[in-house]
Amino acid sequence: MSVHVHTLWCSGMFDLLEEGGIWGVPRSGLVFQKQVDPPTLLLTDRMPHIEGMPITPEELREMQDAEFAQIRDEFAKAGITVTEEVSM
Repeated sequence: MSVHVHTLWCSGMFDLLEEGGIWGVPRSGLVFQKQVDPPTLLLTDRMPHIEGMPITPEELREMQDAEFAQIRDEFAKAGITVTEEVSM
């Protein structure tokens, strides 16, 4: 069975980060921190809604929740746990 390109990307992204390193996802404003043992990305922050954004606060939250779920599922395929540290 071949490894999916998304799985390879997730593994590569994780490997690029140092222990305690930060990965921010510009599209959704999610911020993760790397822990090595066990391999984990902790959600540590979310971009807040700012007046003037073209979406409502509820739409931003829904987008961030969907993005978090997709990131969690894809990184899991690479053996990396994605979890939350901030209130979802």
